[in-house]
Parts: sequence; structure tokens; C-alpha cells
Amino acid sequence: MPNGQWPTEAKDYLRPEFKGKLVVTYPTDDDAVLFWFKQVVDKYGWGFVADFAKQEPMYVRGTQAPTDDVEAGKAVATFSTDGGLIPFDGTVARFVLPKEDPFVAWAQQAAIFKDAKHPEAAKLYLNWLLDKNTQAHIWYMWSVRTDVPPPKGYRPIWEYKNGNPTAFGKFMADRAGVERFRTQIGLYLGEAKGEPSPGYPGLHPEKALPH
Repeated sequence: MPNGQWPTEAKDYLRPEFKGKLVVTYPTDDDAVLFWFKQVVDKYGWGFVADFAKQEPMYVRGTQAPTDDVEAGKAVATFSTDGGLIPFDGTVARFVLPKEDPFVAWAQQAAIFKDAKHPEAAKLYLNWLLDKNTQAHIWYMWSVRTDVPPPKGYRPIWEYKNGNPTAFGKFMADRAGVERFRTQIGLYLGEAKGEPSPGYPGLHPEKALPH
């Protein structure tokens, strides 16, 4: 799809040519996707959600599935996944930021359990993950380190007024508000159905699940 035709703002996803060609994670199944809709509803009202439902999007569980579906050509676009600021080798999908409408951004958090079985290994992993070289050359989105600049063409995340990285945490802190909004949007877009796309890791996972 030519650059000028990519959907970037929220209302672009309502264009007739995208009917039946979008893939989206059930917002009732993922809090970050739910928050995307919350911001859009705050700006455009519930009419946007009603119109989006008429687009007959393909619903999936999990946020990796939309990426896979776009890469495989099963869908044209999605707003319910992440992506590399610089395209990964061999990929056809592209990460595009809206200029006006809100997008969801937050700092990934990590911790080591007090009774972790291998605390030293956990420390080594977190040290590697937060290392300047890792954050600059391996991590694929904005770094949490202020001494690691974003890739060319992007500004530091806190300079995007429509990508407030603290807003998602504030939304999540209001549990009553989250569940109320989840129930409301479920009336428009339905409840999550089907098996979780990542599978079931169980109480004591021994290996990463395929995705």
C-alpha cells in the first residue's frame, strides 16, 4: 500500500476500503488495546466504536497475532500491536505513528521475585537488557534510558503530546473505571472468543511458547 494511503489517524480505519480487511485484538481481552479505544472514545465519542464495528474487523486474541496476520497478508492493517521503529529485515509491515490522534506508550517494567530460583541469573539478564548497547542496538522501540537517542526520524517519546507514556498507568490504576469501560465496549465489539493466541503457559512454565 502506498505511503499516503496507510491508515494513521483513528478515523482512517473507518475508510470504506478497509471494511473486512483490518485485524484487531479484542479490547475486552487486552488492557493496552482497551486503553487505545478509551482515548479514542474520549476524543470522538462512542459513535466511533459503533462505526468501527461496522467495518467488520477480524478479531484475535493476543497482540502478536495482528502482526502475524498483516505480515501474512491476511489483513491490511492493525493498531493493536507494536512494531520496530526501524523495520526488521524481511518484514513487509511498517510501524506508523499518528500525528494527531493518541497512541499507547508506556515503559516496560521488570522485577526479580524475592524467592527467585536463580536470582543472579535474573540480575544478569536485567543488566544485559538495560545495558546501553542492548538498548541502542537490540531493543526495537524507544529506550527507557535517556542517554540512548531514538532512531533517526523519531523524537524522544515524552516529546509526543499524543503518546503520553504515563497515561496508561493512570488508566490501569482506576480498576473500577477500567472494568466499567471494558463492559461498555464489549456491548459494541463483543467479548473475546477462542483460544488465547499465545497458548497456555501453565503455573510453572518451562519454556517459551511459540508465537
